[in-house]
Amino acid sequence: MGPIRDYYEVLGIERTAAPEEIKRSYFGKVRQYPPERFPEEFKELRAAYDTLSDKEKRAEYDENGALPESILSLLYQGRTANGLGHHAKAAEFYKKILRLHPELDKVRKEYAWTLEDDGKTGKATEVWEYLCKQCPTNAGYALALAESYGHRLWYKKALAQYRRALELDKNDSGSWLSLIKYHIEDMDERNEAEAVCREALDTVGEAGSIYLYICAFELFETADAALAEQSLKNVLRKAKEMHPETTTGAFSLDEDDFKTIVFGLLSRVEGQESIHLYPYIKELAALLPRINDDQREHLAWVERNYQITTIEEKGFGALFHDILIIQNNEDDSRDARNHMNGMEYIILAEKNKYYPQLLRLKKEYPNLYDLHKNFFDEALTTGNPEKLMNQRTKALARQNLQPAGYTDGEEDEWAPPVETVRRESPKVGRNDPCPCGSGKKYKKCCGA
Repeated sequence: MGPIRDYYEVLGIERTAAPEEIKRSYFGKVRQYPPERFPEEFKELRAAYDTLSDKEKRAEYDENGALPESILSLLYQGRTANGLGHHAKAAEFYKKILRLHPELDKVRKEYAWTLEDDGKTGKATEVWEYLCKQCPTNAGYALALAESYGHRLWYKKALAQYRRALELDKNDSGSWLSLIKYHIEDMDERNEAEAVCREALDTVGEAGSIYLYICAFELFETADAALAEQSLKNVLRKAKEMHPETTTGAFSLDEDDFKTIVFGLLSRVEGQESIHLYPYIKELAALLPRINDDQREHLAWVERNYQITTIEEKGFGALFHDILIIQNNEDDSRDARNHMNGMEYIILAEKNKYYPQLLRLKKEYPNLYDLHKNFFDEALTTGNPEKLMNQRTKALARQNLQPAGYTDGEEDEWAPPVETVRRESPKVGRNDPCPCGSGKKYKKCCGA
């Protein structure tokens, strides 16, 4: 069968025609060529309309043009074989197409990628060099050749070719990103990668891709806090631009890819050094259509860590910060338990000082209050703090420790081991009345 007529020509429209124009032209042509009188013409019209009215089919058609059905069949078989990992078999299909139609540079591009997947890097490089000679102004081919040189460890040729690609399109984030990663992964040159990244950001400004800004954030997270934060702001801005509220109703970024971005960034800001950047990740996470229970709990955990980190700025003492960090991280180590017993003792011993802060915590940060709710409730309501203090003192004494204090917002070192001292008051038996005046036996009161 001969070449299929160009579908845009069949419908009498430009290649830039909007969906409404395609529909209007199709129905106009159907009135001109009704199926009962012009069955062959109608089939052609219908095929053109079915292809161009579907976004994905139209993109595929624009990519391949009006090829003969026999060639389209070979192309389909080649792509199918590639998808199944049968790269050598796929390469044979592409070679058949190129023998018949050597002018199909887009097929030759797929052939080069297939050769790379099959480990035939030498042949792939030859194909990319051919394409660059045929299309010297094509930045995409120039970038592919640079990456091909890199795969073969031709460092100088690769770097020169990366710059050649950027000369052809200096605003292409993909080329900048590829060069940055080449310096990091292939040449182990982080300083050079940072320099290239700064150059890229200066060049593209706010027109970069979301992936370029993510790369910049990861590079400068510890090296340049201001630039890292600005990069994260740009990630958020780009994500909002791609959100359904600002686009056509669907993310222009794959949902799974976006989820990977969000939780990848979240894992980087969990530490104390970067936790102040969490609000940007929180905004990013709010754009996700759905998350599972584990991801929701992960977000809640980081949210609590962020609140705990900033709690001293809200007028709470360092003691609350330390208690909540231990509880949020579910730290059950011996040191953590000892520390917790000491801090609980201090709250009970200085109840007048900490009572107002406990009430504030319960009212303003109920999610943090709930981390240690049992003790906080007990501290607020107990009429006998000495009994609770005694319990903590005993627990610490078993570790040869005693409670320490918090001075000027900073924790004191643990006090030295408890020394044996002479008892200043008479010994109280466990069945004697409790000295506190409760009327109960000592063993069921302060001696419990």
